[in-house]
Amino acid sequence: MSFRFTVVLVIALMILGLISDADAFDGRRKGFILGAGLGTGVTSYTQTIEAYRQSLTSDRESKFGVQTDFRIGYAPNGFLQIYYVSKVSWFSLDNALGSSVTIAHGIGGLGVTYYLQPVAPSFFFTGVIGLSTWAAPFESNSDTWTGFGIGGGFGYEFARHWSIEVCATYGNPSDTQSGITATTNATTIKATVNVLAY
Repeated sequence: MSFRFTVVLVIALMILGLISDADAFDGRRKGFILGAGLGTGVTSYTQTIEAYRQSLTSDRESKFGVQTDFRIGYAPNGFLQIYYVSKVSWFSLDNALGSSVTIAHGIGGLGVTYYLQPVAPSFFFTGVIGLSTWAAPFESNSDTWTGFGIGGGFGYEFARHWSIEVCATYGNPSDTQSGITATTNATTIKATVNVLAY
């Protein structure tokens, strides 16, 4: 999913939200939605370097980190929500020079949530498909790797606007420079507490 498509998707969802019921944020799980979440999780990954028809893959590593979740979109009814979502895992690792750097591994794209009940409390299922990224956002001259990303999970809205969600995401962002391709295959298992305005 390209950056341009993602921008168009976000704008379309915002327009849908604006032309939905004038009484948005009325406490009914319908119309324009805006949410955020925070939690913890573990990211497990390998990295592969391909150059001159040869490839080298690292050992698998796992890192605990902080998990963030942002979403904005539209709910046509009390059961279904369609939105742009960005799920990011933040953790530290030692680079090739032995310095500790903060990595942001994220999945951003089209998200869908389906609730089993039209009002809280309710269990729900969720999924996302889109663009995966691997970046060191606080480092200078650092490129953002991109690739395919997908995820899914379930949760429980225990009170109006508040939920607990468990989600697994997978991404394979890569970057090619001077004929050398570096790819990360990363899976994250995360648990977040989310708040959703509707």
